[in-house]
Amino acid sequence: MSKSSDHIFDPAGFSDVDATGTAAEYFSFLEQTGARLRELSRRRYALLDLHDGDSVLEIGCGLGDDARELASLVGSRGKVVAVDSSAAMVDEARKRTAGSSTIEFVVGDAHALELADQRFDACWSERVLEHLADPARALAEMVRVTRPGGRIVVFEPDHDTLIIDAADRATTKTIVTTLAQGIRSGWIGRSLFGLFRANGLQDVKIVPTPVVSNDLADTNALLRLDATAAAAVQRGVLSEQAVSQWFADLEERHAAGRFFACLLCFTAFGKKP
Repeated sequence: MSKSSDHIFDPAGFSDVDATGTAAEYFSFLEQTGARLRELSRRRYALLDLHDGDSVLEIGCGLGDDARELASLVGSRGKVVAVDSSAAMVDEARKRTAGSSTIEFVVGDAHALELADQRFDACWSERVLEHLADPARALAEMVRVTRPGGRIVVFEPDHDTLIIDAADRATTKTIVTTLAQGIRSGWIGRSLFGLFRANGLQDVKIVPTPVVSNDLADTNALLRLDATAAAAVQRGVLSEQAVSQWFADLEERHAAGRFFACLLCFTAFGKKP
């Protein structure tokens, strides 16, 4: 695992994928993380309580994986509108969903949706609010376009809850703090309950989900510890030597079958009155 590359992919760039000029790397990142979390996503679909003919909005559609599965739940009479701020993501999602009349992919701003009030039976968002400048405003928009009685389901990590078993506790804490600070809304997971209640949603439920990994490569694919460590060195809060020793310890633990990491994520459910 390289810690000193001239270019290290940074998932925090999801706040403006098109401006990075490296959309293909974000496609690959979404493919890896999406495959890792696919079963978790499918288990959450039930909270949307979708029926044949329903309309559902997805905020932050990425490559369209969730949109395609949601389309199968609403049937040919239903409608899925999938919004993403990235034109590159929307173009790629359209290519991967050619021939579907159920899904409409749209370039749009989650903070100011160009959609009518009370249009949808349900709204879905996964690992999107963490990248937004104003998650509260985006959630208010989801509530606005959802019909009375409609369900809103959001899934978000809380990056400051990351735990990694490592010998150097100080470096580990700095890595975790740098990771959380590098995400626009790194504490969004713990904020979901308050945001849902503040928007007047009823029957609010929060379901914590620990995402556990015993594989260093898997953890790096999900969280890009290498990019985080590089950022910490660049900011002067960690030395190259400390980072090198930290990764060497993790690699040794992985080789011995002792690597352990866990990130706490939260699913929030609420119903519009």
